[in-house]
Amino acid sequence: MADPEHGLRQLVEEGTRSARQPPLADLRRRARRRRTVREVATVTAVAAAVLAIFPLVAWERSATSTPGPTAPHTHPPTPTGPAEPLLASPTETVPGGTVTLTGTGCAPGKAVTLGIRWDRGAKLSLSMEEQKKSPGQPQTTATTAGKYQLASVNALPTGSFEARVRIPTSPAINKPTLWASCRTSSPSHHLTQYVSIVVRSPG
Repeated sequence: MADPEHGLRQLVEEGTRSARQPPLADLRRRARRRRTVREVATVTAVAAAVLAIFPLVAWERSATSTPGPTAPHTHPPTPTGPAEPLLASPTETVPGGTVTLTGTGCAPGKAVTLGIRWDRGAKLSLSMEEQKKSPGQPQTTATTAGKYQLASVNALPTGSFEARVRIPTSPAINKPTLWASCRTSSPSHHLTQYVSIVVRSPG
């Protein structure tokens, strides 16, 4: 026959153990809480790692990034300023003498017309015959303005030109103006250049 006291002691111990053990619902709540804590800790750790790495990645991108698109390179436009002045060599001559004219600014291959002109009242250079016929005669002046065409040449591929012109003997203007006229590369545009020379009476 079983000892009643032993059975009673066993019942008391089982009750104590059951009393110490939490209910099943509490165990489930504790398990869920632990999972939640672990998940939050994991997410926090991952976020911290990402935040720690992000500045380094951003710095590397800025250090190795290629420059953005730039405006296309264009060559500066070629200067199209005024042509150089007409040059005469020599700048002094006598009636019937020759002068070389050089200039630029004309359309390549186009005709360049060269000539001489004078204004009304321009002083005339007396020829040797006139000086002999009327010694001491005061220098006369041109009664009207006038001009002569002296020569015509074609401009070089660079737009420059050079030509020798002969100064007329009649009328012999003391300080005439030589001119060169040509068409430029611009449509319907002509360029006329001038240079003054001195024509001295021979003798």
